[in-house]
Amino acid sequence: MVARLFENCADLELQLSEESGHDVAEDAEGILLLSTFNQRMDLARVVAAHEHAGCSAEAKSIRQKLNLFRPLGFTEEAWNALPDSEKRLAPGKPKMPKELELARMEIERDEELQTLRSMEAEAGEVQSDIETLRAMHGNTQIGRPGKDILGMLDKQMHTAFYKRRDLARQYEGQDQVQVSVMGRPKKTYEERYAYFTNIIDHCRSQISEGENRLNLVHLQLRYLKRLRDRATRTRLQIKTAIGPALVTLKKDLAVFEDHIGVEAGLLSDFQDNYITMSSGQIETLRNSVAKKIKAFDSLEFTNTNT
Repeated sequence: MVARLFENCADLELQLSEESGHDVAEDAEGILLLSTFNQRMDLARVVAAHEHAGCSAEAKSIRQKLNLFRPLGFTEEAWNALPDSEKRLAPGKPKMPKELELARMEIERDEELQTLRSMEAEAGEVQSDIETLRAMHGNTQIGRPGKDILGMLDKQMHTAFYKRRDLARQYEGQDQVQVSVMGRPKKTYEERYAYFTNIIDHCRSQISEGENRLNLVHLQLRYLKRLRDRATRTRLQIKTAIGPALVTLKKDLAVFEDHIGVEAGLLSDFQDNYITMSSGQIETLRNSVAKKIKAFDSLEFTNTNT
């Protein structure tokens, strides 16, 4: 029970992070999107705590604030810029926010963990390690091999990628004559560009090495993550786009969403039939996924302005 609650919480938090887009947005926007995410979670946890304590009136009041608070994926500035007609709640009873679902689950998880610790103490047993419990009894892929390190490398790579792109844009609009100043010499544009490029190349190399060790199912999950991250970035671009660019982005998003649906279906097939597949079938399918990842990465790093 404890292992599954930990995994379910992690799974739902991952969904919310993907909807928020703060992990894949550029530095400045990412901070603002993370602020929206954190403020919504803070409100949800207060609601869940009041509910748990039996304070329904207080819970109802704070939940109303949560319902009216700007949604995930919006900065305060972008939300305030929308007309009031687009910010009104839909008629009828509001849907339960996923943040509140997560906050309730966190309370249940912490209570179950406390019960487990009490039972272990009474029996004189050593406390169980949560990650070990998840590996033994978990029911999702959250604890899959290499997930954490690959996720960290993804974030480092995209951060360097955006910083390199911003550096190039700043350089285009500035006087390129170097001015002597006191103190440590300022790095040249070429040196800074090379620095970010080295980080990107290193991360891509490490990601490729890590993915080479993943099995078919886990590799397909990595491909799906790329597609979902790309769709999230497109949704963020749609919020500020106008004219022909907006039309193009909406068409691109529809294509990404269809593709995600197809690949999610393949993932389900792989999971359902993995034990019955021959090693040859698995290797063929795995090579196919690896080729799709390589093609996606090639387009992603070629077509994006740097």
